[in-house]
Amino acid sequence: MADVAGVRRALQGIEAVCAGGAAAGPAAGDSPGQRFRWLTAPRSAVVQPGPVHTGLTADPETELRRLFDQLVL
Repeated sequence: MADVAGVRRALQGIEAVCAGGAAAGPAAGDSPGQRFRWLTAPRSAVVQPGPVHTGLTADPETELRRLFDQLVL
């Protein structure tokens, strides 16, 4: 069974780092690029981020379908 409260706290922490405010803790003073690298760093955590996708593709519709199939379905 998942610890819903723990997962919620982890997601709130990620949200705080994205926003860059005081709630981000030590990451609050980091640049957006540094905060992004912190969020995408592979590590053992409650919420494991997936690999970074550059967003560049010759066929966006096919790539979106592939990512949806792989990550959602």
